[in-house]
Amino acid sequence: MTEGERWARDALAELRAARFTPAAIARFLGASHRRAAATRAARPALARQARAWSAVGAAAWAAPAALGVEPLRRRVVPGLTWWGLTALMLDWHLGMVETEEGEPRPLGAPDALTLSRAWLVPLAAERPGPLVCCAGFASDGLDGALARRTRTTRAGRDLEGVADVAFAAAALRGALRSGGLSRGPAAIEGTRMLSGVVLGWASYLGAGRPPDAALRHAARATTPVRMAGMVAAGLGRRRAADVLVTAGAVVGWRAVARVTTTHAVRAVREGCRSTERRRVARHAPTT
Repeated sequence: MTEGERWARDALAELRAARFTPAAIARFLGASHRRAAATRAARPALARQARAWSAVGAAAWAAPAALGVEPLRRRVVPGLTWWGLTALMLDWHLGMVETEEGEPRPLGAPDALTLSRAWLVPLAAERPGPLVCCAGFASDGLDGALARRTRTTRAGRDLEGVADVAFAAAALRGALRSGGLSRGPAAIEGTRMLSGVVLGWASYLGAGRPPDAALRHAARATTPVRMAGMVAAGLGRRRAADVLVTAGAVVGWRAVARVTTTHAVRAVREGCRSTERRRVARHAPTT
């Protein structure tokens, strides 16, 4: 466990102990802000790199919008607002740009792909055309492959999931609004994504650690099916989109349920063994 992970674990433990009261949340956010400022001071090169990347992303929205390029012109306000929040999230998590062993790293190609997927979210929320969908899902596959080749950082491990959910939820909303996807399949897929978010937050806030890798990747095998469904929705092939999204969501549900059940059984067994050890220890003869 790195020093940053220990800090997060202890800060979340204090938040849980205070039962998430408004005052405790304010203290947690204040401590996070001070730690982010300390990270920027300790790693100025990384802070400059993050600011430069944020500026490039903002310019990529503003410049085409100023030239009247659609839909960037029409979505410029939500686009820049969303990108500003993304840049803030990156700034507050610079301490996570380190390897699993705690070795500091600069932002790299996998991080650029993850951020590019976040950049696409406002476009996907309006209408997830085939180009937007293919770009988003391709970046999802490439950033993981590059991260494994260049040593995954904690930021890449955790923030990638946030970008995945944000893009998928935006594409789902856009497909429903544009009529490319029916309400039933959208509800099934939306519920599947919501369950993953709830399980992830429960792990972070309840145990102070990221969700188990097996749980995070449980529905990964069905991603190509769901991706094909969203592309079909962008092309206006509603019937094909409904079938593909539903199939991907249902199989994904089953995979998540299987992994969750396995972890629950393991936790119960470990709890029983722990209880038995305590019982034996209480009744052990003393000398």
